[in-house]
Parts: sequence; C-alpha cells; structure tokens
Amino acid sequence: MICLFTGQLIMAAVVMADEIPVEDFFRNSEYSALQLSPSGKYMATLAPIHGHRNLVVMETDGLKNPKQLTGISDQDILGYSWVSDDVIVFTMDDDGREDFGLYSVNRTTKKPKFKPLIEPEFKRDGLKFATIVSLLPDDPDHIIVQWNKRKVAYFGLYKLNVHNGQTVPLTEKINDVNGWLVDHQGVPRVAMVVKGLDAKLLYRSKEDAEFRALWEGGYLDEGITPLAFDFDNKMMYVASNIGRDRSAIYRFNPETNELGDMLFEHDKVDVFGLIMSRAQRKLLGVTYFDDYPQWHFFDKTEAEIYESLQAAFPGMTVDIVSTTDDEKLNVLLVSSDRDPGSYYLYDRETGAARFLLAPRQWIDPEQMSRMEPISFTARDGLEIPGYLTLPKDRKLDEAVPLIVNPHGGPFGVRDFWGYNAEHQFFANRGYAVVQVNFRGSGGYGRKFQQAGYGQWGKDMQNDISDAVKYLIDEGIADPERICIYGGSYGGYATMAGLTFTPELYRCGINYVGVTDVALLFSSMPKHWEPLREVMKIQIGDPENKEWMDAISPLAHVDKIDDPLMIVHGRQDPRVVMKHADRLRRELKKAKKPFEWFVKGNEGHGFRKEDNRLELYRKVDEFLAKNL
Repeated sequence: MICLFTGQLIMAAVVMADEIPVEDFFRNSEYSALQLSPSGKYMATLAPIHGHRNLVVMETDGLKNPKQLTGISDQDILGYSWVSDDVIVFTMDDDGREDFGLYSVNRTTKKPKFKPLIEPEFKRDGLKFATIVSLLPDDPDHIIVQWNKRKVAYFGLYKLNVHNGQTVPLTEKINDVNGWLVDHQGVPRVAMVVKGLDAKLLYRSKEDAEFRALWEGGYLDEGITPLAFDFDNKMMYVASNIGRDRSAIYRFNPETNELGDMLFEHDKVDVFGLIMSRAQRKLLGVTYFDDYPQWHFFDKTEAEIYESLQAAFPGMTVDIVSTTDDEKLNVLLVSSDRDPGSYYLYDRETGAARFLLAPRQWIDPEQMSRMEPISFTARDGLEIPGYLTLPKDRKLDEAVPLIVNPHGGPFGVRDFWGYNAEHQFFANRGYAVVQVNFRGSGGYGRKFQQAGYGQWGKDMQNDISDAVKYLIDEGIADPERICIYGGSYGGYATMAGLTFTPELYRCGINYVGVTDVALLFSSMPKHWEPLREVMKIQIGDPENKEWMDAISPLAHVDKIDDPLMIVHGRQDPRVVMKHADRLRRELKKAKKPFEWFVKGNEGHGFRKEDNRLELYRKVDEFLAKNL
C-alpha cells in the first residue's frame, strides 16, 4: 500500500489483518479493583454502570447476590477501601480536578446511598482535601486521614468517623508537616517537614510525648525514608541511601537514632517495598523492580507459597492485591506484558487458586506484543535503561515506524514492564514503541536521578534522542517514520523533541504537556509550594528568563516542521490549560498547522470513557495519516 505525502512516495503503515478496535484497548474493564472484606465473606469491585465505574458488592462464595452500592452517572470512582464488612470508603474523579473527596457507603442499607465524609474545598489560597493514612483495622468505625484543613500547603492528621464524617484532630501541637507515619495502633509517630531545601524527620516515642528531630539535612541529600513500624511499635523499617547511592532496606532504632542491620540491597535499583503480615506480625520480605518485578522473602513458608504460585502461572506476574484480616483468603492478579490480567481467589490453607474473572476478557494475549527491556549508552557514556515493544508480526531485521513515549514526572518516576494498553494499541497498528528511563528517572539511585537536575531540554532530552538513534542503528526503527508522544513531562519532551530536534521526528502528540516552564512555577497547586525551592534546583530558576526561554518549547515554535496534535483537559490542576492555549496562540502566529483536542470535563489525563475512546480514535487517525 502506498500514499503520497509532501510530494514524496513513501510506504504507509500496513493495516494488519487482525487490527483490533480502539474500543477493545480503552473501554472500561468489566470489573476491576477486586477487594475482599475484612472477614472475606464479601467481595467488592468497580463495574461500569451508567458508563462510569461504580461499586458493586457480592458474596465471595460463588460471587452470588451482587448488589449495586453506587449509581454515579457523571463521575468515576477512582479507588475504595473496606473499613469493615459493612462500610466502604471511596473517592471520586470530579472532572479531573484531583480534589479527592472522601465518601462512605453501607452495604447493609436496603437502598444504599453514599455519604460525604470530607468534601474538598476550593479556596482562594488553594484546594483543601483529605487522603487516607490508616484504615485502623481494629476500629471498624474510624480511619485516619491527612487533611490540609488549616494550611493548604501542609497536612494534619485526623481521626474520621466513617458513619457521620465527624473528625478529631490528632496533631494539633505540630504544624507545617508534609507527610506522616503512624504506628500499628494508629498513633502519629513520625513526621516529615520540608522547608525550602531543608528537611527534618521528626519522631516521638508515644502519643503524649513531644516530637524531636531524628535527622536534619538537605532534602536532596542522602537520608532516611521511613516505611513502617515493626509490630512491636518500637523498631522501624526504613529505606536509606546514607553512605551509598541506591536505597536499601534497614532496621532502624528511632530511640537511639541508629541504623541497624541492612536487610536487603540491590546492585542496580533502589528498594522501598515491604511485604508485611499483620496476622503473623512480622516482615515477610521485600519487593523491588529492576527490569521486571521482583520479590525477595525472608520467611521460608512465604517463599514456598510464592514459588508454588509462580509454578502454577509460569511466565506471569502474580500479585496479591487483597487479603482478609486473617490472611487465609487472598485475591491474586495474574498478568504479564501481553495479558492485562485475571483475578483468582487463593486459599492458603488448601493451596487452591480458583479463577474469578478476567476484567478485560476480550483481550487475547496471543494477539498482543512482548515488551522487552533494553539499554544503550548515551552520548556522554551514561547507561540508559528502557523498554521496547515491537509489532507482533514484524519480520526479522525489518525497520518499522517508531513511537517514542517519554514518561511523565519526570523526577522519581520511571517506566515499568507490564501490560500497557497504549503500547499494545500502537503495536497492533504496526508501530514499535520505546520507553526511555532517561537520567532524572527514579529507582536507579540518587546519582542517576540527580544527573537529570537542570537538564530539561538538554541531557534528559539527549537521552531520548540517543534512544532513537540507537534503534535506527540497530535496524529496528525506520528513520523516516518516527513520532514522539507523551503526557505531562512526556508532553514537554514531545514539544522539546519537535522544537529542538525536529529532524528526528515525523510527527508529535502533546498530551497535557508543559510548554512554558516558568508558567509551571506560577500556576502550581498550592500544596506543592513547600517543594518550590527543590523544583528550582531540579528544573531552573523561574526568575531567570533567559534560562526559561532556552528550555521552553513555547519560545521555539518557529522550529516546528512536523504535524502536531495537542490534547488537554480544561480542569488540569497540574499543567494548567494556559500551556495549551499559549502554544496554540504561538502556533497560529507562526502559521504552523496543528490539531486540537480539548475537553472541559477532564484534568491531567482523560479518565472518562467516552472522552478516552474519542481521544484514541483521533490518535489512530493522526498516526495513520502522518506516520
């Protein structure tokens, strides 16, 4: 198949015989987020009702007697938690404004109706909202939340009644806290305070004691990240990179302020994940992610259980996503890079795993493509990891069109191996997809992350460009058919690619991307303010206009010579709509063509199913036309 493009005869993307509809990749799952009630008698799930994700509960035994708990017709439930066998607490989307209100619903009510517990407040000084810190498993009537009720940039802790919304402050004596850690009784014991570039880790031995500093230093320096108290509520488990580059897991004595034994380290990546058993009252193991998800167990029995599950599901990732209070029943999510996953009910006493359901049962893993880890050497010698997804039917040594998909963040964030609907969609259309964990990405140690500081549009962007050149040199990517597409910082990288290295790309899709870097500072959410000085180090000083213009794609739109699609949500609280509006204005001034797709009821990424489907239909058309 051939077509005419800008006066040249080129090969168009081949339409594969088994082209899968856009809807199959991006419509809502039939069921998702399965969770067992504390006793295990009931199971809840999110199901598409009225076109939106709503709560449904059923009996675990046979998945009988399903009961709809919510009937929200204009928003999606984002997440939920069982507080007891009767009460569920959840949060909603609210048109993408990220206001995270908290609501509860009672399973036993004849006609369930959800109750607002803490509704968000949009004030002149910013958004006030609450998030869950502890479910207090021994208290079926309360949870602990952190809430910026008093100061929009800082959070206090409150005990929240899940029946009537009444709150009791728990931390009135200490202010200006960015994050908390409570012990297993729900007592606030550790607080993290960030002011400018300085940070403090505060601690108290018991509820009526005064907080004292365990550690003070630079926020960007080596330090300690508290993860959890041991079940004696005395010792702690922490991740620390003191005296080393990558964070490892240690025991820590807060009374003596001393790091104890190192429990686990890895030679390539940071380790932060703990596997803890409340029923057994001990740490079972740790989780980490190098090229693939990994588990390391200290407990022999747990290791044997996991080995048996891996043997039962070879080549798959097995995650325990929900468990009963006694931990005898577990919900497993079994998935892979080609399989979005199936849920199983696992009984630890019998060792049996019973299939429950496949949320996206219409996806055939045999039609999906593999995601493989890659690495290459950047122009300055730094080793850069990433992932490559190739079209399933690509012929050996065939150069194919490539989509470069830089991740958001960018700092402390990285790409992971696993099922990715976007990448499978692109691969099904005949495109290869590369993800680059460029310098600045998280998880590879402090040096790797800080190598990206001050490198927006520079070495971070060079890493992305070097990935393209690597794949061209390897004969994988067709140099004449490369598109760049990303969201948030990935949208910035898209625009940086089109303005700073237009010769590399045939087209670009900017999804909720930063275009004016100085605007990012002046429009940031108010609860980000404590990190302003940190962001100056990571990105640059917004008062330095010369630097801001140098790294802002908005100042360089005259260099764009590729088709561009701009996607944004008008409610975006992170990368505000002005980024897209200003880009459109400058593109019109420069007489540069572009496509425009904006939704008024979306924020930082499209969550609503109808908007999402419309978006990817347009993306499909855009790529077919330009790549």
